[in-house]
Amino acid sequence: MDNPSYYYYEKKQREQYKKKSMLIRKINVWLRGEISDVRSNDHDDDVDSRELGILDGRYECAESLLKQIKEWGNE
Repeated sequence: MDNPSYYYYEKKQREQYKKKSMLIRKINVWLRGEISDVRSNDHDDDVDSRELGILDGRYECAESLLKQIKEWGNE
């Protein structure tokens, strides 16, 4: 007993899962890029304390978000 609506529903679920997975991958890549930018930034340049604070904040935020995403993925 084939039910077309069941297969349609399953297909839609797979498409949504794929979209969410791609979004999570893009977020992870972007966050890792933020971390990399902060790590590769040479602090010996003309970086004042305000800019250094912003860089540190970006780094902390990106690290925390990556950790949280990993925890959610393990649930």
